Amino acid sequence: VQFGLFVLGLGIRILYINSDRIALGIFLIGTILCAILVGYLYAGKSWCHYFCPMAPVQLVYTGPRSLLGSQTHQAQPPAIPQSMCRAVDPKTGQEHSACVSCKSPCFDIDAEKNYWAELRKPGRRLVQYGYLGMVIAFYLYYFLYAGNWDYYFTGAWTHEDGQVSRALDIGFYLYDRAIPIPKAIAVFITFGVLIAITFALGLILEKLCRKYLSRRGNIVSVEQAQHIAFTLFTVASFWIFFSYGARPSLNRLPYYPLLGFNALIVLVGSMWLYRTLRRTRDQYEREGMANSLRKQLRKLEIDSSLLGGRSIEELTANEVHTLVKVLQGFSQQLRQQTYQGIVLDLLTQQAIDTPGSFEFFKRLRQDLQLTDSDHFSTIQAIGITHPHVLRSSNHQSTAHLHDAITLATTIAKPAKKSPSL
Repeated sequence: VQFGLFVLGLGIRILYINSDRIALGIFLIGTILCAILVGYLYAGKSWCHYFCPMAPVQLVYTGPRSLLGSQTHQAQPPAIPQSMCRAVDPKTGQEHSACVSCKSPCFDIDAEKNYWAELRKPGRRLVQYGYLGMVIAFYLYYFLYAGNWDYYFTGAWTHEDGQVSRALDIGFYLYDRAIPIPKAIAVFITFGVLIAITFALGLILEKLCRKYLSRRGNIVSVEQAQHIAFTLFTVASFWIFFSYGARPSLNRLPYYPLLGFNALIVLVGSMWLYRTLRRTRDQYEREGMANSLRKQLRKLEIDSSLLGGRSIEELTANEVHTLVKVLQGFSQQLRQQTYQGIVLDLLTQQAIDTPGSFEFFKRLRQDLQLTDSDHFSTIQAIGITHPHVLRSSNHQSTAHLHDAITLATTIAKPAKKSPSL
């Protein structure tokens, strides 16, 4: 829906807004009123998450994490992210969360959690790959409309008289020949064709990525290949956008300031590409679990020589997970207690919800040599000792909570009868 509104909005801009102040004012005021109405009718940031036409742009350019974004999943204790809905306690004067769970996982609470959770959802590829097509199509249409680039780079499109009345004029002019298609139709034809092309190229790139890496001995999942393609398309759209965006004004700058601006764009895109391309869901989950693992490791008597003279707090997320494997030599009861402490900690922080915890802790169970039934025994124990944690984890529905506890109880009963490992 939001991507469709984004496409519609850019079409309206080319047809009616670029040169008409009144049309621009009506468009902006109308958008503001729509945002106010949605905010009045629905709670939280419903406008941002479900209606705002610019949300796809933020989604694409942020990716799993922005250059200057906060790493919420590593915060200890759980902090209130900068963009999270909040309120001020009148008694203490301290900020506290005012989240109503209008979207879970929420982009404004943990952008990377939202990224990995929605990566494989229907329509996600269309937004990511289609956005590159929209960037190309938006600027290319000025050439297709005028037959040359002078119309765009001189800024003539910002001072066109009677733009609103010209929506049904001829929309294409190529090779000194007018093509009798109305401008109002030609704009969206251009958008549709370029979106289809870049969408197809994105799917092809995913397959080529998996084949190329497999030949080099690196087997990647479909999800990781999709992430790599997303990253490459994002940085391509970023560089293409700034190659044309605002150029009628930027090109008036002196040579060296303009060169410096171009270098900055290349540098920013390269930095984002470097820190994003090899990012994986597993890295994110390891980092998110590291603080909880440290809490449990502090309770154990671990030989300091294993840490190389460092404290547990100084270990990286990967080192903490490696150290966890030492627990394989401890008793089943101690490993189960450690596992329960970690699950309880992350549920309390609302870093995960109860239904999603089974898959989230799969790797940890393998490291601790625990079975799937041990997980459900853990959920059952938490439900008895800390029922409020299960009720509040991510504001999940009563039905989901009931299903999780019922399943835990059902599987945990035979698990109790099995001998300890």
